[in-house]
Amino acid sequence: MAAKKQLSFEEALEKLELSAEHLKSENVSLEDALKSFEEGIEYYNKCNDILSSAKQKIELYSKQ
Repeated sequence: MAAKKQLSFEEALEKLELSAEHLKSENVSLEDALKSFEEGIEYYNKCNDILSSAKQKIELYSKQ
């Protein structure tokens, strides 16, 4: 991701959705498509990391 700002789950998900929408557009160049794809993968990984962390916390607190 270009920015160093820590994204919330909602922000990362919104950016992931925007990347996906850009890929669906008809007049996207190969270079732009690859850039959107790479950004989408980064945002997907960010969302996945946040969800995994939340799942671990829920499992930890559920055992108490």
